[in-house]
Amino acid sequence: MLDLGDTLVHENTVFPHVREALETLRNFKTADGSPLALALVSDFLMPDPPATAAKIENLFKQYINILDQLNLGEFFKPFKRHITLSTHAGVNKPDRRIFELAITRLGLDAKLSDCIFITENAEHIAACKKLGMATLWFAPEANGGDFDDWSEAPLLVSQILESEDGPNFESGLKLALSSKYGMELLSMEKKKQGAKVRARAQKWQAVPNPKGKNKGDVHVPIPVDVEVDMNKKGRIRSVKGDDPDPEAVADAASFVETLEANKQVADEGKDLGPGETHRIETDEKGQKRLVRKRFSAI
Repeated sequence: MLDLGDTLVHENTVFPHVREALETLRNFKTADGSPLALALVSDFLMPDPPATAAKIENLFKQYINILDQLNLGEFFKPFKRHITLSTHAGVNKPDRRIFELAITRLGLDAKLSDCIFITENAEHIAACKKLGMATLWFAPEANGGDFDDWSEAPLLVSQILESEDGPNFESGLKLALSSKYGMELLSMEKKKQGAKVRARAQKWQAVPNPKGKNKGDVHVPIPVDVEVDMNKKGRIRSVKGDDPDPEAVADAASFVETLEANKQVADEGKDLGPGETHRIETDEKGQKRLVRKRFSAI
């Protein structure tokens, strides 16, 4: 169960990595193999008395319009199952009735103790704990919060769902490494909660840009060994990665030169032409990356 305002969004802006986190979470599985059910539980406008079904439906549509404007609607369809408002319950959070109604609308045979609630509201966190719910407080760790970067959220959720590491954990770790550390997870060793995780990941390494002189470097992925130090909740303390082997870097640079010599590298922003398999793209940090777009040159 997720709050919206100041948790997923602030005013009209979605927090960074929210969409990636929601995409990861909706692919999580529970202990019995069922998909993890996502639900928005929000305080919204109350209908003028008397509260008729038509008035409630009209306010619900207003909320859906807001959600669609934020481009978050796709994660909570069908809306009548995955969204529960104070408008529907007749009470505001953290009244237990709104959370129980959310379970009913999801069509689940579940208890509040089976649910996780994520919000920025500290009072709601305390109240939900008293209801027996698991919680994650979206706030800086310095203030006592559990996380303040949504790329970490799936990793934390996985630790609540699983007593040990599993596919949910691996998916959460993949998102965190990609978003915060610029690494693509390839494989990981099994571990116990709170222990260090050893993994194999691709690290983006700078080599000469193949598209001509005086154009700076381009980054290519090179496999490295990494060690991820985590606390018991599943938050990453640090990531230590080996430097790419000099010989591997030299091989990568040679490979890039060969691609360019064979005219297999497309300029940034251009569609792939005949024979081109790679394209230079700029990531969110402003680094230019050589990204494989297809395996065949045909």
